[in-house]
Amino acid sequence: MRVIVEVYREAGGRLTGAVHHPDGSRDAFASTLDLLRVLEALDLSRTADSTAQLPPRIKTGSEPESEVSDD
Repeated sequence: MRVIVEVYREAGGRLTGAVHHPDGSRDAFASTLDLLRVLEALDLSRTADSTAQLPPRIKTGSEPESEVSDD
């Protein structure tokens, strides 16, 4: 299964965003705990057969770079 997760950090540090599912539906979340609940509820019964058909993700120039902080 492949999902897209949009994550935004608000001014106060809270994470918000949405998880986009392959069927076109989406689950919004408003906190880290909310995101974990959405991820925990994913139906992962379709693992090997559905991911094998997807091409590898290619990053385009318009996508933001991911930021990782060691602090």
